[in-house]
Amino acid sequence: MPLLFEANVLLLVFSSSVLLGGESWAFHATRAPGALAPGLGSRLRTATNDLFSAVDVDEDALQKYHSVVDKHAYIGSTQLYPEPRSLEESPILLNAFLTDSRPVESQADLGLGKFIMSDWRKAWFTYGQCDRSMSAEEYQRIKNTDGFLVDPLTGEAQYEVHDIDGQLPDDLVGVLYRNGPGKFGVNGERVTHILDADGLVLRFKFKPPEEMDSSSSSSRVTFTSRFIETDGFCEERQAKQFTKRGTFGTAPVPSWYEPLRDGLNEDPPEKPPILARIAANAFKVDIKNTANTQVVAFGGKVLALWEAGMPYQLDPETLKTLGMDTLGSGRNLKGKLAVNYVPGIPEALQPDILGGLAHTAHPKMCPRTGHLVGWTWAQNPTDGSMEVTFTEYDSNGFTIVASDSHILGGCALAPHDMVLTENYVMLKINSLVMDQLSFLSGAKGPAECLGMDGRASVKAFVFPRPTLTEEKKKVYAAFVVEGIPACFSIHFSHGYEDAKTGNIVSYFSGWPPSDSESFLGAWGGFAPDYNKIPPTYYWRMEIDPVTQKCVDLRVSPGHENMCIEHPVVHPNVQTKDAKYAYAQCCNKVGDASAPMGYAKMKLDGTVAVQSNLAMGDPNDEVDVYWVGSRRFAGEPLVVPKRGGSRTETDAYLLGLVYDAVRNQSSLMVFDLERDLKEGPVCTIWLKTALPHGLHGCFAPDSSVQTSCFC
Repeated sequence: MPLLFEANVLLLVFSSSVLLGGESWAFHATRAPGALAPGLGSRLRTATNDLFSAVDVDEDALQKYHSVVDKHAYIGSTQLYPEPRSLEESPILLNAFLTDSRPVESQADLGLGKFIMSDWRKAWFTYGQCDRSMSAEEYQRIKNTDGFLVDPLTGEAQYEVHDIDGQLPDDLVGVLYRNGPGKFGVNGERVTHILDADGLVLRFKFKPPEEMDSSSSSSRVTFTSRFIETDGFCEERQAKQFTKRGTFGTAPVPSWYEPLRDGLNEDPPEKPPILARIAANAFKVDIKNTANTQVVAFGGKVLALWEAGMPYQLDPETLKTLGMDTLGSGRNLKGKLAVNYVPGIPEALQPDILGGLAHTAHPKMCPRTGHLVGWTWAQNPTDGSMEVTFTEYDSNGFTIVASDSHILGGCALAPHDMVLTENYVMLKINSLVMDQLSFLSGAKGPAECLGMDGRASVKAFVFPRPTLTEEKKKVYAAFVVEGIPACFSIHFSHGYEDAKTGNIVSYFSGWPPSDSESFLGAWGGFAPDYNKIPPTYYWRMEIDPVTQKCVDLRVSPGHENMCIEHPVVHPNVQTKDAKYAYAQCCNKVGDASAPMGYAKMKLDGTVAVQSNLAMGDPNDEVDVYWVGSRRFAGEPLVVPKRGGSRTETDAYLLGLVYDAVRNQSSLMVFDLERDLKEGPVCTIWLKTALPHGLHGCFAPDSSVQTSCFC
């Protein structure tokens, strides 16, 4: 039977952060990523050469650079520059590297996609001192004497934050949660792929000013962190080795094969010989649930999500793992795959691993009803289809309001994200197939078995929302949209039904048509390599429910050459025609690079279309704040101001930023009533560095009855 289930987690993005560039694309796009037409990028090269020629580097400094042991001290590869380049090509970055300082650069100098690869690798270091292996005796000795700032076993940290640049706004009140890969291996052996790492959840509590004692030195901001102690995490911590297969290729080895254990902050070991991989993993299809993708607060619960399994519930204050949450299914789902039972066979005779469920890592929040709208899925084992169940939950006790099940024909891999409107839910299906034999034999991980056809047309399934009346479900009946032009969708910022046409309009980050055959392969190794993954743009898609056709698909007008990921809107316009969207941004020239800024994108038609831009040409019409070429920007989150109006700009944008010079992370706070390019109103510095991370949510108070999330 087709066991294609666990590969569904591959539609993260990046979570992660798939921040790559390219030229303007619409239906006619044909050029493969990185295949530059003659002359493209020449203006970019001229501009950067002029800029860097103004900085002198003496011979002593060059000799010092040549003697540097760090083999990753080079300019990161990109689509325009697919080969690593010496820092000598950028005297500004070279001087900054040699003096361990931030470059002297203005906002006008930035946005070209230059970064130092060794800096980017540091953004993917294991959290705190958790890269160390230590005996139980040493652990207890340190814990009982000096203590740990970050506990190396649990990732636990808790402290008040006093290092704040600028003024913390009085109306920023509530709790911010973040989730993402945080522990990159076990016992000195690093994971093969960053998305196989164990989840690390973070908590920032912003106390109301009126609760503070004016005579006290206490801070309004408290920080807490902890690893998500899933069953797999605890099992591997006890065994001191990998015991479960990871989605992206991390796997156990047989007892007779000893992997290199150079440390969690060193390159992962080379793959074992194929016979060793097969011997240890053949027919072991219980993929490790890392719970490392998203965290949502709703109905009094805090849930860590991973889309190929069920969520794990966390204590809202301590972040201690409370166990797997089946979301009211009433079934024992531990060790079960998201595959339905084989039809015609009594349940008692079914294989033990069947009968499981998986929940999406990207539910949506309806601003009108306050419902959390999520969906579970399970592969049908005989016909390659998938059963999905959409459920709307009320915040009062996390109770189910309504639920509907549907079949996705010809869908072997669950999509990563969904679209929610007032009357519809929509799933866009990307063109992916899986090599079942390599997966079942244990020769490859699920991700490695995925094949992507970057030029095949795709389709979307549209269904009425579960809470509609039976009469309305006839009006907003289910349908399938075939023949959508090739485009790989990752994260949807929002969707709505156009008031004039009734068409379904959605916006998402995604890849253009390409010849790439690998999904997230360049995210393997130590850190993402930006010369291999197809570029990521902000797309607008429009579907006519009457003709059941895609009538428009293009890069969002005015945002050509803006390379973005993790787009979001104000939570009050999640199902409306939003005026603004915000995103993590890597550059403005259509190249591929690490994320180094935040962009505000106007969707009201007031930004001129930049249709003549070629790769290498800057788009200077978009409001962007660049955090600097030795800093890296995490996913943004839009948080309404306490007591404010419900307008889109009456909010803050929060973003975690890693500073490679200070080896520290900070939380930047932008007031959306100002232009982003004016910079943050405050920067909250943590005591340590944080791994790059993925998604998060913000609850207005500690009751965690509801939240807004990415």
